[in-house]
Amino acid sequence: MKTYNNLPTLVTAKILAFAFSGADGDIAIWKQALSLLSVCHGWRVQGVNTLYRYAIVKVVDPNLIMDDSDEEESDYSDEEAVTDSGGSDWESVSSSINCISDAFALDGGDPIRVYTNIKLIEKLGLESMVKQLLFSEKQPQVLTINEFDSMGAFISILEALFQDLLGNDKLTEPFNEWFDLEYMDAVSDNQAEGECYAVIKAATDAFINKYPNISSINAVMINPHEFMQKMIVELAVGYDKQLTKFVCAMPATFSYTLLAPNLADLDLRLGCSIDDNLPTICPGSLRTIQFMLDDQPFNWDVFRVDKKSKTIAFDNLVYLSLTGTIQDSDAGNEITNNLNLSFPKLERLFLENISLTTNEALAMIGHRLKWLYCEGSIIAASQLCKQPLRDLDTLFLIWVEEEYPDELDDFVFLANEIFSKTDDIKYVHCEIRAANFDDSMLGIYWPYLTHLSLGFTILFEDLFEIVQNVPNLLELNMVIDYHDVNVITEATEFLTNIKKHYPTPSSSKIETLRIVIECATLCSNPCCQSPFGKAVQNLRWYWPQLKNIDIQN
Repeated sequence: MKTYNNLPTLVTAKILAFAFSGADGDIAIWKQALSLLSVCHGWRVQGVNTLYRYAIVKVVDPNLIMDDSDEEESDYSDEEAVTDSGGSDWESVSSSINCISDAFALDGGDPIRVYTNIKLIEKLGLESMVKQLLFSEKQPQVLTINEFDSMGAFISILEALFQDLLGNDKLTEPFNEWFDLEYMDAVSDNQAEGECYAVIKAATDAFINKYPNISSINAVMINPHEFMQKMIVELAVGYDKQLTKFVCAMPATFSYTLLAPNLADLDLRLGCSIDDNLPTICPGSLRTIQFMLDDQPFNWDVFRVDKKSKTIAFDNLVYLSLTGTIQDSDAGNEITNNLNLSFPKLERLFLENISLTTNEALAMIGHRLKWLYCEGSIIAASQLCKQPLRDLDTLFLIWVEEEYPDELDDFVFLANEIFSKTDDIKYVHCEIRAANFDDSMLGIYWPYLTHLSLGFTILFEDLFEIVQNVPNLLELNMVIDYHDVNVITEATEFLTNIKKHYPTPSSSKIETLRIVIECATLCSNPCCQSPFGKAVQNLRWYWPQLKNIDIQN
């Protein structure tokens, strides 16, 4: 009989890979996974190489009400014993807002808690094994973060990561003085900031020397203090030449170039306005890009290392995701049209609220592109679909009424043009997110559409007319918001007597129907067992190819 220690290496690797899933981003899962290192020597050898790749820092807001899934996390103790067989020892660093400055002490202030495995890594001398550095936070979904809270979290992280490197007094003194009115009156803002930034630079330099092999930084935080933003940027710049993955999903300002010549995966979700303080990144090594700016148009200057050159070559890019703000069609076109963009290996393209010039569309649509998602700008989709779509397998087109309330007519017109040219695409999905049905929808003719999602309530008579104009439709998703009992009653009666209204079945190819019902009157009954749910089953007669009906309440 084989013991755990004698299992084939490949089998052990698969078991541990499944058990460690999620440990790269969740400190609780990481802690639980430590117990597997005590199973046997073989598991410990493989597991240590996996688990200690990750240095994790997680901020937990004191206002968060823990649910059952967080029970493990809420029970973390500040000190636990280290065991050579893989037991757990990690530091829970607590900092109350009262610790920032007595002058600004808030009565009853709860501590910001920072959980990290850094102390255990250093205690075991495994710093050289760490390849990925991860920052995250857990907060209530609705919470106003004030400067005290964000500074408290930042100081806690400073102490967790750098206390042993610089010493506590030298580390936190400039930040404690940040809220000392007497001190701030005596010095300039620039001097105070300079002293804080000097500590951040010294701390990050010391950290980089102690953890020399980090090649991935992942920072996902909602509203970090500006000093926290500065620290993340300093770390990224310090590891510049060896970074292969950089995720910065938080507000951040880059005041200098981040060349990252070996960067393969870039994820910048910067959120708020950051003016022109964006990094400059070498495009040649990138395989995936996710770039999001909430309130300004996207600009290719991020990838123009040589500002004098008009060429930007994404030689290895496979996936590109851009989210921004629609700008006037003529804004910036002169600059963009003069650029020579190249995407020879691009396979997947995601665009949300992005304006495209003809030049950009020509560059993006290549013979390797398999998957295209376009939301927000129908004009951008039209520009793309005017090009030969060659090997495209999947096309998503999403229209959102909240962003373009007066353009449904234009959308239908351009969509008719687009969907008349998609006969070679296997999966063609259109989603319309609107509050109400509009008669302009009756003018659609989408002969090659395969999937349709309607985010508004529609009468079945109108729905049938639309479906007639989508002859190759395979899947239909719809929402019914019937809070008026009379309306739901009429819909039920209509479907119950469908053969009276439509004596012959439709030639539609629909195989799957999904209905989401928003109606208080049905909440007490499972939808499929309600009178309406039973009446919907009559659609199997009208749409003979219909195999699956899924009704959700």
